[in-house]
Amino acid sequence: MRSLFIQYPRQIIIAAILFLIAIAVSVFAYQHSWQSPEAIVKINVTNHGVSLPDGFFLYQHLSAEGITVKSITSGSDSLIISFNSVDDSHAAEKVLKEILDSGYRIE
Repeated sequence: MRSLFIQYPRQIIIAAILFLIAIAVSVFAYQHSWQSPEAIVKINVTNHGVSLPDGFFLYQHLSAEGITVKSITSGSDSLIISFNSVDDSHAAEKVLKEILDSGYRIE
């Protein structure tokens, strides 16, 4: 009597590949479902000729309001501010809308 592996090697290999794919998809879906929404605020310039605000200036204002800033990075025509929580990012949006004029779009 021959073993099953010798009789049906192609089916076992296909089943193993499908099993590995299913595990990979499950792990990705699990990680994605537990990620919190991004806690960032993006500042864009709406008018040409207007420069981005100074990151340290923004940091000082946000810190004075008790908002903890994780990082401030500049992108192409934008400034991205990261926070530890979504609540901090919502609070920062309110503060930034108060201190920045209409030449900036805050997302």
